[in-house]
Amino acid sequence: MSMPRLPLVRWVALFWGFVSVFPIGLNYAAFFALAAAMVWQGGWRLRLERLRSQPNWLPAWLLLGWCALVLAFGSHYPETASNAFHVLRIVLTLALALALARDEAQWALRGFGLGIAVVLALMALDLAVGLPPNPAWNKVVHYGGNKSLSNALLMALAASAGLLLLPLLPARWRALALALALGALGVLGTVLHSRTAWLIVVAGVLAGLLHQLRAQRQRQLLATALVAALALSAALLLPGIRDRLTLGAHEVASAYAGEQVDESSSWGVRFRLYTETLAMVRERPLAGWGIGCWNAQWKARTGPELSSSNMPHNDFLWIGAQTGVPGALLLLWLMAAGLPRAWRRRDMSGRLGVVALLSMLMAVSANSALRDASIGLSMWFIVLVFQRLSTEPETVWTGANAPP
Repeated sequence: MSMPRLPLVRWVALFWGFVSVFPIGLNYAAFFALAAAMVWQGGWRLRLERLRSQPNWLPAWLLLGWCALVLAFGSHYPETASNAFHVLRIVLTLALALALARDEAQWALRGFGLGIAVVLALMALDLAVGLPPNPAWNKVVHYGGNKSLSNALLMALAASAGLLLLPLLPARWRALALALALGALGVLGTVLHSRTAWLIVVAGVLAGLLHQLRAQRQRQLLATALVAALALSAALLLPGIRDRLTLGAHEVASAYAGEQVDESSSWGVRFRLYTETLAMVRERPLAGWGIGCWNAQWKARTGPELSSSNMPHNDFLWIGAQTGVPGALLLLWLMAAGLPRAWRRRDMSGRLGVVALLSMLMAVSANSALRDASIGLSMWFIVLVFQRLSTEPETVWTGANAPP
């Protein structure tokens, strides 16, 4: 008699969902553990069929192929190996997430929800009694570095999904989802001051409502007006948001006027990053400057006051500078491939797939949310789990089966 197989992939997926809000080392551990668990558990033929059915299958291979050509025939730099690894890691993360079975993807989101709850509890404890310094939670409970930004983006996605799920959930889960959503919004307004995260909340809720009310034009307009009014009220009344937006507008205006920009100017630096990287793309639009080129080109084009920047804070520009316009378009196709199928669905699975993929597109347009593994290992995985569930034949978000 054969012994029953341990559902190891399910538990590793739960683990990755949970540690998505914790330091990058745990996310890398989950990445390799999930790959090992899939090899150990077997069933690769079914997983391969699942991957081949995903809309990302073709653009993933084309992106890898184009990057391989640029790598083979283009220029090489000190960072060529690391940048090539990150391209491969982006595609492998996609493959691992989209190869999950339905129940494994559900367990990954269970872990994600539990991780958000634990982080909110840690933040509450830190505010109440003050937590001692510890690498496990320093960047989790305080704003500093890209891991804090990653958590802000993940909380924005969690808040959007939680708010959209409220009408569907039974009473006991509705209270929990509302508490987590409000807690995440509270953290975004007081601790993790990320303008991108607030844009994700606004755009995510609006996209979800438009998806739900697609056949009701008047209600769509009403929902758009209501979300816009709430967003404007938050921008005017909440100091954490208002001050950051005002500062950002001033920084962009100063950079556009030609004033000197330094590393303390967040949006001013982005203005310079985008203009210089666009110039790189225009100068070599077909195959770019070569994988790993960006830092060398950036340092050659800017002064010492900006030399510490190591990414352009826009992944389409990052890949475009290295592999040309074809590479940027292939990355966009790879990321957006799941949107049409999710939008065509008229249930919560499609709705949350749209919200998650839109959130990721916004994140990579304003930050290095794929290139930087501090964000790209965690948020990319969670977003793809939402996409994976949006391709299931039947919805997984029902009152009898919530939350997944």
